[in-house]
Amino acid sequence: MAKKVYLSPSNQTKNVYAYGNTTEDVQCGKIAKACKAALERNGVEVMLGQYDTMQNRCIESDKFGADLHVPIHTNAYNKSVSGTRMFSYSLSGEGYKACKAIFARLAPITPGTSENIKPYPGLYEVRTPSAPTVYIECDFHDVPAVAKWIIENTTLIGETIAHGICDYFGIKFKEADTVSKPITSNTLYRVQVGAYTNRTNAEAMLAKLKLAGIDGFIVTVTK
Repeated sequence: MAKKVYLSPSNQTKNVYAYGNTTEDVQCGKIAKACKAALERNGVEVMLGQYDTMQNRCIESDKFGADLHVPIHTNAYNKSVSGTRMFSYSLSGEGYKACKAIFARLAPITPGTSENIKPYPGLYEVRTPSAPTVYIECDFHDVPAVAKWIIENTTLIGETIAHGICDYFGIKFKEADTVSKPITSNTLYRVQVGAYTNRTNAEAMLAKLKLAGIDGFIVTVTK
């Protein structure tokens, strides 16, 4: 039976990033979508909720029968501290095991160095779901350089979280297929840029193509 994960990205529309004219909800939504795609690629069933209340999302997670409940956030403090932070119900049990698996993947790639896993049973989305919870603060969005990094790496963050979740479940992670398939057809399609009656003009155009990194050659056609 496929494992089930409920992703609960931040819905905090007023948490403004220090770079990029964006907010926590927008970027965490992108991270969650990338994580969902990666998990589904690896045979994990995923439900993603965002703009409903925390209460309703926890109810939805329970009805879904989630094996893991994963809130995804970015953090803010004093505009200088940064790093990955994670919260579980306690420093034992499945939530903590899942935290360690994801932390081992995510913490090394994020820019900050103030990083830890802590128990935080007071958080609503940590104590309420039936499933073990991994509450992720990916890094700190009030540091401009870190905010820029998050914005530019939402897919990487989502993929990395998914990799950690797969590690926790004991699933061999299948990377995204980004390799172009080789051309197998025997048919070639030639593109002609121009035709000139003056060879000097033809050579000038060929020089421009080569400067642009495009291969080309001159063919003489006799009328």
